[in-house]
Amino acid sequence: MTTRQRALIVALGAVTAVGLWVGVPRAMRRLEYFRVRHIEVTGLRFLDERDVVARLALPKTASIVDPLAPVRQNASAIPGVAAASIERRLPGTLSLLVLEELPVALVMQEEKLVLMDRRGRILPFDPTRAPTSLPVAERDSATAALLSAVLRADPEWYGQIESARRDGGDVLLEDGPHRVRIRPGASLETIRSVTAVRAWLTTANRPWQELDARFTDRAFVKWGTS
Repeated sequence: MTTRQRALIVALGAVTAVGLWVGVPRAMRRLEYFRVRHIEVTGLRFLDERDVVARLALPKTASIVDPLAPVRQNASAIPGVAAASIERRLPGTLSLLVLEELPVALVMQEEKLVLMDRRGRILPFDPTRAPTSLPVAERDSATAALLSAVLRADPEWYGQIESARRDGGDVLLEDGPHRVRIRPGASLETIRSVTAVRAWLTTANRPWQELDARFTDRAFVKWGTS
């Protein structure tokens, strides 16, 4: 066999492989066995499963061998969804895992309470499904980000916060008779320092009104009762 013949055989083999790679999935899409008959959605707490499935915009002829990227993109674009992943399961099931945005506060909009996420966006969720410990806040992205940071750094304190509002360039976090004045962009380290000071104030058993935590290396306490 000549070199030219061997090269021709290799080329024909490559063309055949490409044809199989492209043709077999196309053929599989026409098989009833691989048609999408069920969509399994997990991870939902607030969103309605039927609405999520409808927003995937799958055609009736959809097959599980179709590319998954468009389905994942449609799921991720649903308001209130932070991220989504999808997998195939034979013979005809798509398994969708949804990560919803986490509400950090209740805000008043059009004379009713709605949920706000960590970026200050209004979530299309039913507030009655939210945790009862959510603070009430003004709609403000900086306040929302701060509340999200407090939730990560000290969930116990976050659960005690009743309200959050801007006061000039600061944010006031209020829980009962106490309030903490803090910068909206406070770091997790600063928030943990506030936690330590609050714990000390509880141990000292002295009544206090306000903790000024706007400074990185010190905190000021206003004593007394409000």
